[in-house]
Amino acid sequence: MFKQETETIIKAITQRIGQSPGDVVAIKDILAADIPHPVKIFFRADIEAMLLSELQRHRKSSRFNFAHHEVQSLQQQINSILVLSYTLSRKEFEQRLVDAVHMMINYLIRPQWTLTSILFEKDQNISWQALISLLRYFGPYEYLRDIITHYLKEKQTASISKEEFKSLVWRVDGEYIKRKSGNELARVMSPIYDFLDYQNKTGNNSILIKALIRFFEDKGLAMVLPRLEGEIAQGKTGLTQRELGELLEDVRRTLGAFTVEKLEVEHKDLIERHADGYHESKSEHEQPISKLDFGTAISEIDKRKFIRKIFRHDEQAYSSELKSLSGITTWKQASKFIDEIFIKHDVDPYSSEATRFIEVIFEQYHPKK
Repeated sequence: MFKQETETIIKAITQRIGQSPGDVVAIKDILAADIPHPVKIFFRADIEAMLLSELQRHRKSSRFNFAHHEVQSLQQQINSILVLSYTLSRKEFEQRLVDAVHMMINYLIRPQWTLTSILFEKDQNISWQALISLLRYFGPYEYLRDIITHYLKEKQTASISKEEFKSLVWRVDGEYIKRKSGNELARVMSPIYDFLDYQNKTGNNSILIKALIRFFEDKGLAMVLPRLEGEIAQGKTGLTQRELGELLEDVRRTLGAFTVEKLEVEHKDLIERHADGYHESKSEHEQPISKLDFGTAISEIDKRKFIRKIFRHDEQAYSSELKSLSGITTWKQASKFIDEIFIKHDVDPYSSEATRFIEVIFEQYHPKK
């Protein structure tokens, strides 16, 4: 899903940045270019984080009072000039561009899941200052970032756990959308429509209904899902923003205000749709199985494909992840671990390689009788 769109967006941005003397790209040129605003925010946040880290290392050994209010005011001006004049090599720019576009599409479709997964990728607890700094990478859905930032600054707690953050985002999103009409909720999704329509700028593009289902699953808006699935059953593949607004308003008038609920199938559905029909056990209490040996279960052809496409030619990473996976005794836990693998190695979860990987692993937990 969105593989072609992703490649098109990356190619268009690369062309619009153009060539610069010395084969370098300045941040000021990125910010001035006709490219999606979320990508500009990503690059600026990236360089600002680099500069802040460098300044913090320097100040640790300094005896000067950098906390003085006049110094801080001047430092902000200096920082702005340093960031805007910073240059990346063409190769660095293109590598970070791929990261930015992939991350942004994931975030646009599944904001809650993506935020939690990326912000807490390395640690289960992070300081509120670090969290606010990382949130600067995410430009779309400003209401999420602004409310979370305001809350964290008010609380001033030393750190926040992954589960606390997950609960916070859930509450913020739920409170925000329950007051919306169908058309207003569709407009909340403008960043998705704008980002995917970046090159053509038709203003009337449609988005795959399967992607819209992921979006509303992420928010816990179960009341919307049957209608979207019904559209697919009738042969529709996508909806324009206007069509989506009309559908959502019809749902609201029929069922009442938008309310969110915890969807226990959140991760399961993600895997089911990746695997195109390979489902998690319907039993509430899945029976654990003995330790698996994926080394013998995966063919040499699949192994080479997985190492090349999923693990970026890193055979050691492939072996390490499979070793960890072999110690997981239920498919429910394994499906979550696979999600983490895809995030860690920046894998498109809808690619043919990802689908095949899930299929092979699934078959070990549910062997055909």
